[in-house]
This record gives sequence, C-alpha cells and structure tokens, in this order.
Amino acid sequence: MRYKSYFLNVMGRYKERADIKVYIEVLLSLTTISIFAIFALRPTILTIAGLLKEIEAKEETLVVMNQKISNLAKAQIIYDQKSQQIAYLRDAIPTNPNPDVFARQIEGLSGKHQTPIIKISLENALILGKQPVAESKAPSKDKTPFPEGISELPVSVSSSVAIEQYSSIANFISDLELIRRPVKIDRLVINATQQNDQNLLILAVDGRVPYYKGELSKEKQ
Repeated sequence: MRYKSYFLNVMGRYKERADIKVYIEVLLSLTTISIFAIFALRPTILTIAGLLKEIEAKEETLVVMNQKISNLAKAQIIYDQKSQQIAYLRDAIPTNPNPDVFARQIEGLSGKHQTPIIKISLENALILGKQPVAESKAPSKDKTPFPEGISELPVSVSSSVAIEQYSSIANFISDLELIRRPVKIDRLVINATQQNDQNLLILAVDGRVPYYKGELSKEKQ
C-alpha cells in the first residue's frame, strides 16, 4: 500500500506539473532510444570486432611472409656465392655413373705421370634410362658402403712402369685419391715382374666411384 500511494502521488504530480511530465517523457524516450540503439548497433560492433581480429591475423601473416622472403633472399645470396662449389660437387658425384668421364681422368693421370695404362675395367653401367632395382648390387661385407642413396660403379685400373720409375707409381696413386671424381680404393697391389729382360712394377687398383641413384634438386627449373 505504501508503494501504491507513492506511485499515485508521483502520477498526481506528473499530471499537475508540466516540467516533470516533460522530464519523464524525455527520460523514457532516451531510455527507449538507447535500448533500440544497443540492439541495432550490436551486429555492427560484432562485425567491427571480427574485422579487427582478421586485420591482426593478416598483419601477423605479413610479418611471417616478410621474414620468409628475407630468408629466401639470404639463401639466394649464399647459393650464388657457392655456385662454383656446387658445380664441382655435381661433377664429383653426378646423377649417372658417367664411366667415360672417369676413364678420361685416369688417362689424364697416366699422361701426367708417364704411367702407361694396361687396363681400365668398369662394371656394366646404365648410361640412359632408369636402372632396374634388380641390377642394384650391395657392396661386399668387407667393403665400406657408401651413404644411403648413393650407388657405386666398381672399377679396376692397371698400370706398369720400369722399376726405377717407382716414384711415378707413387705420384699416380697420390693423385688418384685427389681427382675430382672421388674413388673409394678397396684393393691396391704393386708387384715386381720381369718382361723382355726389363724389370717392371705392376700396379693394380680395385675400387668404386659413387653416383646418385636419383635426381638432384631441380635448380635449373
């Protein structure tokens, strides 16, 4: 009853005084407008918040992309600086057996050190096409295998010189270990023999040269 009399008192004053009537109407209008404004602006506010998050995510992505671009530029500079060494490496361990290249290198050593070649023997090697899996041979247990992914081409080289030219044989062996196409020497034998009243040293070397089974990365593409 107390609140009822209070309410009736307010309503009475509301009807009697025009200023209170205007104040209450303005207050109610503002309250109504605020409520409708909140409901009307809510989707817009949510949309703006979503756009701000999206912009923030894209800015983070942009930072990462700029870092990647910077790293790629640095990598390209390093690659350009090391391109000559990479070319040497590609020649040293090619994607094919290239037995002709190895034979020419041996002939070059023979001419340099005056060590006539008796024989150069290379196992069957695929020049073109893809080597069948069945043709791949694992190294013998007494031979150190190459790293995984590397194939090998077994080779044998024989040379002879007069016994007084033994230093030529030593120099030939030394340079054989330093040629661009690396050779894994598995067996090296030097024997003295006599032919036509001449004392000779016979050098026999058995080894393997490596090459990649697959293709190198496509730098030229």
